Parts: sequence; C-alpha cells; structure tokens
Amino acid sequence: MRARDLARACARLPADATLREASALLLWQRPAVLVVVSEDGHPLAVVTAARILTAALPASVVEDPLLAAVGGGSLDDAIRARAASLRLADLLPERPLLPPVVSPDATPVHMAALMERTGSPEVLVVAYEDQPQVLGTVDAARLLHYYFPGRHELPA
Repeated sequence: MRARDLARACARLPADATLREASALLLWQRPAVLVVVSEDGHPLAVVTAARILTAALPASVVEDPLLAAVGGGSLDDAIRARAASLRLADLLPERPLLPPVVSPDATPVHMAALMERTGSPEVLVVAYEDQPQVLGTVDAARLLHYYFPGRHELPA
C-alpha cells in the first residue's frame, strides 16, 4: 500500500480564487481540506472550511461576538459580501505552513514518521512530472485504519 492508494481526494483552487468560490467548491465536493495552488500548480497552503468561514466574519463581530447576537440579517449580508471580495491569497500568512509533501510511492510508515517529525496531522500527496499534480491528503486516521483494519467498537 502506498500514498497514492491511501490519499483522499482534496479540492484545489488558485490563490486568486475568492472565498465565495472556495466555499462553493467545498460545499460541492465536501473534501477534508482545500489546497491552495500557485499559477503553475505548486501547492502553497492547505485551508479548512473553518478558516474560510472565520475569515469572512466582519472585524466588528470578531472583536465583539455579542454583536452577532443582535446583528441579524445585515451581518449575514456582510459575511457574503466579504467572502465575495476576499481572495484565498488574503488568508495566507507570509510564510504559509504546508503539510509535509510526499510522493505517490511513499509508504505508510514514511508518512507516519513525517507526521511525527513535523507535528502535522496529515501529509499532502503530490506527483511531480511535467506539472505538479496534487493527488490528495493522507491523515493520521487513514493510517490508523490501514494499520488496524476492521470494525472497531468503542470501549464501554
């Protein structure tokens, strides 16, 4: 079993895509994460749905969450407008943190060791040929399932 076999598909969008476009893709495909890629397809960062949602919140709500309790529909409209105007690039820190990248031929133990060494809960599987191709992600739960297959019952 190799990384290509364990990888879960992930959504990919360029850094200039809006948060609204990213939200639509996440809702349509329902991947675990969204990989932000450069113009030439190189992975730049991994963004979660939660990060997109919090980035779309107006600053006034972030500073005073009680405003959200009384803001009503006008805040909903503000979130939609903000998501349409912000780009994924706006969410990225100066030095984005990318999960460790492995080749499609990486073994489960190699991926587990990289997760341990880097403190990342997942690895990004990327094939580099003519252009980089993001195949998906492998997280710790997928590796646990690989090592301990079968039906598992929770202890009482």
